[in-house]
Amino acid sequence: MNKSSKTILSVLIFWSIFWLLLIALQAFPQLGGHDWAVLIAGCLLVGLSLLLVFLFLKHEHRTAGGLGLTWSFKSLWEFALGTIIGIVVVGVMLLILITLTPVSVQRVASPDFWNATAYAALVLFVLALMEEIVFRSYPLFRLKESVGIRTSIYVTSLFFALYHGLDPMNLLGPGVWGLFFGLAAFWTKAIALPLGLHFGLNWLQSLFGMKLQYASSIWMIVPGDKDTAFTSEVVGMFMQIILLIIGLSLIELFIRKKGGMTKH
Repeated sequence: MNKSSKTILSVLIFWSIFWLLLIALQAFPQLGGHDWAVLIAGCLLVGLSLLLVFLFLKHEHRTAGGLGLTWSFKSLWEFALGTIIGIVVVGVMLLILITLTPVSVQRVASPDFWNATAYAALVLFVLALMEEIVFRSYPLFRLKESVGIRTSIYVTSLFFALYHGLDPMNLLGPGVWGLFFGLAAFWTKAIALPLGLHFGLNWLQSLFGMKLQYASSIWMIVPGDKDTAFTSEVVGMFMQIILLIIGLSLIELFIRKKGGMTKH
């Protein structure tokens, strides 16, 4: 087996072990009945994911420096920038949806502000961190050594979509966002920016009732009766396709800028 094949196999084994850990964690019924179950499970998975990365690095005689897992003061700025970008992007998408389709936004009666803001932020940060470790640290940077930037982003985005379920529409949801997360990781050579982007997207979605499995919301997007030319499904699909085109274009621009300095 050549070096490239060994790298691909290592990444597949890494993901397989993570999936087994995920399944094993879901087998504890006492955890599911806890009010903080998602947060507890998320923290456990973050710890287990970091341990898994450490074990693979130790086996391969590598360090975390080349996987985007080192942190500095710059990381805080990158995380903040990513969060702002994520919030702005979702905000613009919601504005387009409300303007072009019959849906409207209604405030939840007596919202639980603590749960909808602080608790939601904590849960979504932990889950985003876990997912960035699992998909944009060891797998992304190791695959890049064998298949290059473009293919490593495509592969990790595909598995990121599959992780969210076997629904083909996940390819235009999490799969498309995975392109941006992977590109951000390569651009900064760290996971702080994609982590912030990931968190910002999810947190604003949560405030508008799109993450009710994790926390309550302050507003809800509800069907309306105004006469519009488009349905929310059509506009939503169109926006995801536009994001896909933008993501693919930015990846190609990034690779072209890198030129002959790296495999792509």
